[in-house]
Amino acid sequence: LTQLFAKLHGLAVEIGDDNARAVSVGLLSNINAPYLFVVVGEVKAGKSSFVNRLLGDEVCRVAPDPCTDVIEKIMYAEEPYTVSREEFLREIGLDKDILREIAIVDTPGTNSVVERHQEITEGFIPESDLVIFVFPALNPYAKSAWDMLGFVRDEWRKKVIFVLQQSDRASEEELAVNVSRVKEYALEKGMENSLIFPTSATTG
Repeated sequence: LTQLFAKLHGLAVEIGDDNARAVSVGLLSNINAPYLFVVVGEVKAGKSSFVNRLLGDEVCRVAPDPCTDVIEKIMYAEEPYTVSREEFLREIGLDKDILREIAIVDTPGTNSVVERHQEITEGFIPESDLVIFVFPALNPYAKSAWDMLGFVRDEWRKKVIFVLQQSDRASEEELAVNVSRVKEYALEKGMENSLIFPTSATTG
């Protein structure tokens, strides 16, 4: 694959196609990188709690008020570190075995009022291997998140799974209804056999 992508890059340079050249550079740089999971959803959907539980550590801040004010890219590092790459981007390195295989991007809400959040979130999605849409189990109907799903599927053709977070707050009946509704909404967006995972950061 590396040889093929290198040939593709050489061809792109030869014919002077800047877009193809940029794509080939991205392919070459990402071929040996961990899988990139991008976690998206509205403010207070439970994204940060989900990431913390997945990593088994309190990496992302969680509070009653919206507190993910920057995009956080979490990746493997033998020595832990935290560094700001841009005004709205923080990189966190952790010595966690799971991060040898995946890197995780925790994003502000799709309905965030902070300028440029959504712009930068969308900047990560084209590079992602999997987009995890997190909804509150009691209310998975946020318009901004479903609008973004349209972009993810139509514009970038990315693999998507759904997480209904805070499922411990929903009754079995409420959860069954909302899982069914998410399947219906996903089908309307052209997603057949969508994968939906009710989760709870509280109960594990």
